[in-house]
Amino acid sequence: MNRSRSAILKATAAVCFWGASFTAVKIAVSEVSPTTLLWLRFGIGITCLAMLLVFEKRSFLLKGKDLRDFALLGFIGIFLHNYIQSSGLKTVPAGVSVLILASTPIAIVILGRFFLSEKISFLQLIGMVIAASGVVIVLSRGEINVLRSIGIDNSGELLVIGSVFTWAVFSVASKGKLRDHPPDLAMFFAMTAGWVYTSVPFVLSGGYREIALISLHGWSSILFLGVFCSALGYFFWYDALSCLPASRVGIFLYLSPLAGVSVANIFLGEHLTVTVFLGGILILSGVTLVNFSKRPGSAE
Repeated sequence: MNRSRSAILKATAAVCFWGASFTAVKIAVSEVSPTTLLWLRFGIGITCLAMLLVFEKRSFLLKGKDLRDFALLGFIGIFLHNYIQSSGLKTVPAGVSVLILASTPIAIVILGRFFLSEKISFLQLIGMVIAASGVVIVLSRGEINVLRSIGIDNSGELLVIGSVFTWAVFSVASKGKLRDHPPDLAMFFAMTAGWVYTSVPFVLSGGYREIALISLHGWSSILFLGVFCSALGYFFWYDALSCLPASRVGIFLYLSPLAGVSVANIFLGEHLTVTVFLGGILILSGVTLVNFSKRPGSAE
């Protein structure tokens, strides 16, 4: 399997983990606060990545400039992104929030075009529109009233919109560091920095008092978030970014809602409808068109 196909599979796995995370988070936050959940999740994540690096016998030594850059990436993509997103979700309906988050791939394409000079073909643009349409259908269940409910009339929606840009900036800004560092090492330092930042609100809020009260069911959700959604998910995302243009990797985020409703059907008993299947077909078609169409000036 060539590296490009491997990157596609890893990006797919990452966003499927993140789609499933909505169910896991819903279970976990019934026992702990969002701040404690973030601290535990990324703490488990960096532990798993550290074990991977030790197994691969990688050096943990970095130059001062690299440490500074990863500290900034960790602040933007690990701490700030998750903190403002979770804060915004407190007051924004789930359907509306995910519809707003569906604009993330578009933000990545725009930033990639301006800062990385990444080009996108007309067919790939059509693919993005098709995939975005599928997301709207999946999340609205075919009810147009969901779309009418979107409005920038409270701070929660502004925070969710802000998280769109933090993830886009994180993804595009990471490309430069991935030219010089392997994805697992780069993600370890970025995630470690993000975890250190989350430690501040965790300690100040007394989140450590909640840990002893977590049930086995709660720990299973937290471990899934730490191992699969954090360690593997973020590492796979970085691995895909190191190989593919940010605009192509970003389109895979459209698979996340599809994975989310599928997992919710299995674990929460939420029923799948005909509109979900129709939206899923459009999402898969759009993602396929983006990733298997020739880019401008490419000989692929």
